[in-house]
Amino acid sequence: MPIELQYRDAGSGVVFVCTGVVTADEFTRANEEVYSEESLDRLQYQLIDFSDTEHLESSLEDTRKNATVDTAAANQNRNLIIAVAGSDDLTFGISRMWQALTSNSNLRTGIFRSVPDAEHWIKETLQDA
Repeated sequence: MPIELQYRDAGSGVVFVCTGVVTADEFTRANEEVYSEESLDRLQYQLIDFSDTEHLESSLEDTRKNATVDTAAANQNRNLIIAVAGSDDLTFGISRMWQALTSNSNLRTGIFRSVPDAEHWIKETLQDA
């Protein structure tokens, strides 16, 4: 499975552990699980971990759709934050494009080259909330 969901902190956090080739359809399925009504209410953060991803397949339209879904989730849960960690340039660039597409929403996002940097940002952002 290219995306494994690991729930943390009694369900207030979730890590998308991405491996191999990851497609937009796989993100859609993972988001459907994460954004179910019972889990969205208690969710505070997501960490999208691309550190073991070989390739991210996401067109501009796919990225727009994911940004729309994440923005809608943040409208329902105004405490939601999302951090993305990926070291390769393509993944980093797609992530920055997604971040730009969500910038007019109340969703707080961070894009990082490493998981430790993303985790540090999550911790700091949750403390400031």
